Amino acid sequence: MDFSEIIVFLASCFFTYKFLSRWYRQTLGGTPLKRNVGLRLSLALLPVASLITVYYTLIKLASFDVVDSEIYILFYLLIGMVWLYFGLSLMFFFFDLSWIDDVLNMCNSAAAAAVIGGGLGITVIYAGANIGDGPGWWCVFFAGGLGLAAWVLLGVIANAVTGIFRQITVDRDIFCGIRTGAYLLSSGIILGRASAGDWTSFLSTAIEFLDGWPVLILTAVFILLELLFAASKRAGANKALSLYFSLLLGVAYIAAAIFALYALPPLPVNPIYSLVKV
Repeated sequence: MDFSEIIVFLASCFFTYKFLSRWYRQTLGGTPLKRNVGLRLSLALLPVASLITVYYTLIKLASFDVVDSEIYILFYLLIGMVWLYFGLSLMFFFFDLSWIDDVLNMCNSAAAAAVIGGGLGITVIYAGANIGDGPGWWCVFFAGGLGLAAWVLLGVIANAVTGIFRQITVDRDIFCGIRTGAYLLSSGIILGRASAGDWTSFLSTAIEFLDGWPVLILTAVFILLELLFAASKRAGANKALSLYFSLLLGVAYIAAAIFALYALPPLPVNPIYSLVKV
């Protein structure tokens, strides 16, 4: 490790400890666990799911100098925890979704669905940024930063048009929470793919990021359907049907995102890394 990597490593250790200690103190400590046990345990599993996702990516798809290095795998795992911590903070500032206030304190199931879906979307973007060969951690930060910024921006736009986050936090609309959580995960999958590939340069990475254009279609469809759901809700739609369609749409969003992964062109490849590996 060089000096910058040591600094990032130590900072990641500190913030990972801060994040996980607070997370599990809040989810598994404090009030008795039997109070709202389902929501609390669901939140408790989010960092675990994030670690597993990132770990698999690092040992299978990351840069050639990372996949077989235990110290670098640990290095990027710790950064991944900080990334999740930072991403959840962005959800609070831009989406007004709080895992403490809305989920734990207010026992809001709709908020839990959105927070968990959003947390997984944040994780997938980071995992995607680790796919491919590159010269250092700053490549992951730049590529993943593009994905995270686009993810937040699209969420803000969707909320400005539909008011989804108010429906989740104020109206406690569990159906909206399910659909929104699925959308946040699905858009994260597409933007994670857009952030992936071998590193060439900052400009090339920005241009290659445009491969994530299907997320615009996904967001447009999501906005349109949320407007239709809002209209049907005002008309007194059947709740059983709303649950059925919400679950179905959630699955459809995720399936569409996975389909986009296979429909997009192959990941960018820089021939120079073949020479380095030889």
